[in-house]
Amino acid sequence: MDFLIATVYAPLSSWGEIAVGEVRDSWDRPSRSAVLGLIAAALGLERDARAQHEALDSGYGVAVRLDRQGLRMVDYHTVQTVPVATVRRAAPRTRAELLALGNLKTVESRRTYYQDSCSTLALWRRADGPWSLEQIAEAMQRPAFPLYAGRKSNPLGLPLAPEIVSAPTLADALRTRPSLPVGLPEHPERGRSAASVEVHHDPCVGFESGLRPLRQEFRRDGAPDRERWLFSRRLVEVGTMEEVRR
Repeated sequence: MDFLIATVYAPLSSWGEIAVGEVRDSWDRPSRSAVLGLIAAALGLERDARAQHEALDSGYGVAVRLDRQGLRMVDYHTVQTVPVATVRRAAPRTRAELLALGNLKTVESRRTYYQDSCSTLALWRRADGPWSLEQIAEAMQRPAFPLYAGRKSNPLGLPLAPEIVSAPTLADALRTRPSLPVGLPEHPERGRSAASVEVHHDPCVGFESGLRPLRQEFRRDGAPDRERWLFSRRLVEVGTMEEVRR
């Protein structure tokens, strides 16, 4: 089985979570939608290329190994905007057009980020995947659009360093990538097991995960409806593997 392995490291990252009111939380690792968003940006897919985004979503499986959670940080924001009804009626194309509508109000929000986090990604191609893993790896090395860790203000701290490996299981493929890139300093983390690490992944169909099954979760990070800006519900398999040292 061929897998594309890559590393996502950023000084600041924010991977989205269910948003309630003024609170904008973050998952501790890249979500499936975030991983596919990185790939789409690397390939140069525009947001309105719905058919291509749907093909990307259906054609590939994703796994994420959290190598270092990093330190959680909550940032307080105040944002000037206009009522939602006004936005829907006028459909401004830019922020300048939005502010020119008048009737301004201030919205407060608290946004969660993770500092100095690092994850390893694994991608595998399903039968209907339109791009080869080699094409995706090439795009990661020379992305068409800028890549960032969840928000446009969060640039990546290191290249993704994509590599295609052949392995009998998902766990064997992930073992080929060290837990931290060379030169990245280690620091202690609270609540981190020294013996094993969790891997969140799509169901492995036609091959073994090689992971110790731990639990199943449902997350709202599947294929998005961009008109309503809602993410679909999907099943996530969670397993563990021994921690990989540098």
